[in-house]
Amino acid sequence: MDFTLSEELQMIRDMARDFVMNELLPIEREVLVRDAQPGGARPEQSRRMPIPREKMVALKTKAVEQGLWAMNAPEEFGGGGLSALGGCLVAEELGKSFVDFDFGDVPPQLFDANAEQREKFLKPIIAGEKEIAFAAREPDGDEITTRATHDAEGWELNGIKIAVQADLFLVIAQTDAGATCFIVEHQVTQDGKLVLQKTRVPDSNVLGEIGGAFALGKKYRNANLVRAGARKVGVASRLLELSAQYARDWKALGQSLAVRPAVQRWLAEMAIEIDAARWLIYRAAVANDANQDAKADAMRAHLFASETAQRAHDRTIEIYGGPAPMMPRVNRDEQILELERFQIANSLMQ
Repeated sequence: MDFTLSEELQMIRDMARDFVMNELLPIEREVLVRDAQPGGARPEQSRRMPIPREKMVALKTKAVEQGLWAMNAPEEFGGGGLSALGGCLVAEELGKSFVDFDFGDVPPQLFDANAEQREKFLKPIIAGEKEIAFAAREPDGDEITTRATHDAEGWELNGIKIAVQADLFLVIAQTDAGATCFIVEHQVTQDGKLVLQKTRVPDSNVLGEIGGAFALGKKYRNANLVRAGARKVGVASRLLELSAQYARDWKALGQSLAVRPAVQRWLAEMAIEIDAARWLIYRAAVANDANQDAKADAMRAHLFASETAQRAHDRTIEIYGGPAPMMPRVNRDEQILELERFQIANSLMQ
C-alpha cells in the first residue's frame, strides 16, 4: 500500500500546519487563563479549551480566506472534496493544538439533505456564513429521551441536549417511527444545554426519512472515524513533544529527568505507539479512498489512536508529576471504545 503524499496533499497539510503554528498555538495561554477564570467554561462542558466568541469569528474568517473551510464537504455541494487521507493529515495538525477549533467540518448527515435543505442550510454552512453542531448527547446518558410529536402544523420537540454554540443544530429525537433527525434553529444556554420545550420544527426540517436518523451519512462514517483518530494522533504527538522537552530541561537531585530509565521507557513507548497509530490511520484512509470496505480498518485505527492518546496523557502526567501546562483533558470515551472492541472481535468470528 503506497502512502506517498501527492504535492497537493503535502500543500494542504503544510497550510494546516502553518495555521496551527501562526493562529492557534499563540492563543493557547490566553484561552487557558480564560478557562480558569470565574465564569469560564466548566470542565464537564468542554473536552478541550473553549475559544472566546470574537476570537472564533476571527479564526473562521482567516480559515475561509485561506480556503481551509469545509474541506470535508463534497465538491458537488461547494466544499473542498478532501479525501479521507487528506482529512487525516489536516486533523493530525489540528490535534497538535489544545485549542478547540476545526476547519468547519460539516456533519456528514447533511450530505443526505434534499435540494431545498441544501440550498437553505448546507450552502451557507459551507460558505462559513452559518455554524451547525450535532446535538446528540443528553445529560442523563446515551439513551435518547428527547421526544418529537407530529401534528397538522409540523413537529413539537421536547427534551434537553448537550451542545456548543451554533446557529443550527442536528437534533436526534424519538418519534413513533423511531429515531429521527431534525434541523433546529435554537439558542444554547450558558451552561451548554439545548433546552427544547414545545419547540416547533416544520416538516421541511426533517433530515432524511422519519425514523431513519442512523442511516444518514452512512457512506462517510469510515472517513469520519479515521479523521477523528488522526486528531488523537496529533494530541499524542503534542504531549510527546511537551514530555520530551520537560525531561530534557527539568532537573531533580542534580540530574535531568531524561536519564531516568522509567522516563526513557515512557518516551520511547509514546513515540512507537504514535507512529503505529499514524500508519493504521493512513492504511484505513487509503483503503477508504480506494472504495474498499474500510470499516474494520477504520475501527481498529480509531480505537488504537484513542488509546494511544490516553496513554500519552497518562505518561505525560507521570513525567511532569501532574498535568502539563495547557494540557487538555483527553476524553475517555470508554463506552464507544468498548463497542469498537466488540465490533472488531465480532468481525473476526464471522
